[in-house]
Amino acid sequence: MVSNIKSKSLHNHIDPQVYIKLPGVEPQHSVMIKISDDHQAAIARIREKWEEVNPDHPFEFSYLDQAYDNMYQNEARAGDIVTWGMAIAMFITIIGLFAMARYTTERRTKEIGVRMVNGAELKDILVLLNKDFMKWVLLACVLALPVGWRIMDGWLESFAYRTSLSWWILVTSALAALLVAILTVSWQSYIAAKKNPVESLRYE
Repeated sequence: MVSNIKSKSLHNHIDPQVYIKLPGVEPQHSVMIKISDDHQAAIARIREKWEEVNPDHPFEFSYLDQAYDNMYQNEARAGDIVTWGMAIAMFITIIGLFAMARYTTERRTKEIGVRMVNGAELKDILVLLNKDFMKWVLLACVLALPVGWRIMDGWLESFAYRTSLSWWILVTSALAALLVAILTVSWQSYIAAKKNPVESLRYE
């Protein structure tokens, strides 16, 4: 007795299925073959024996893992597209943040020099230059998280059997975006803060 046999992809509900015993087929007619690592040689040998014993019916076979892989080709392609898209978007974002941070630090070079002369420490300069960028990154995360949640939830609805969407996945994405922004901006801020204050005050 069997129940809940999933013979299709998880996009589909379990449909009614009937299993019957074929007439003239006895358990002793079933053969289980253990093959070595050389699959192709084993298949060729089995094909040869099949055609020798049963030449009126073509020999057909398939790999079970490939059959299951074929059920999710669309998801695999979509995953590749999203992965490359996110990698390109991340690269462009880092370049943009780097350029904006460089422009901002150069524009505020004299201000940084004055603050350093008046006793500001490195961490103070880093906080000063990072906070302007962080508020925009936080705003972007606040706007993007609900959109990302809705898109992912809509994609999961296409499956008859689905997992629940965990909140920590989106929070982790937001934290990763903040970390990338902090590291990118802090690098330029660090370079500006480590300059000799005298050179910063002379900067035009």
